[in-house]
Amino acid sequence: MKARGLLFGVAVAFAIWNIMVNGVNVRTVAIAVMILLCLAMNIYNYHQKKKIRQEEEDQIREKEEVRRLRSEARHKQSRRGKRNKK
Repeated sequence: MKARGLLFGVAVAFAIWNIMVNGVNVRTVAIAVMILLCLAMNIYNYHQKKKIRQEEEDQIREKEEVRRLRSEARHKQSRRGKRNKK
């Protein structure tokens, strides 16, 4: 992710340099807009993937919590049974 951020930083610097050297014209503005559009799409996709990953982790945590609660209930039930037998 850091390399991608660095790459986009270089691309933005190139777009600014290109506008400064060649002036504002259709081609330089189009390059700058394409770079900014790619950056926005990259950020959006990153957040979407992060959201999906978080939902998957939450589901796994929920399943682990249910397993733990069931295990504790079985453990308590077996201890009660041992007390009653004595």
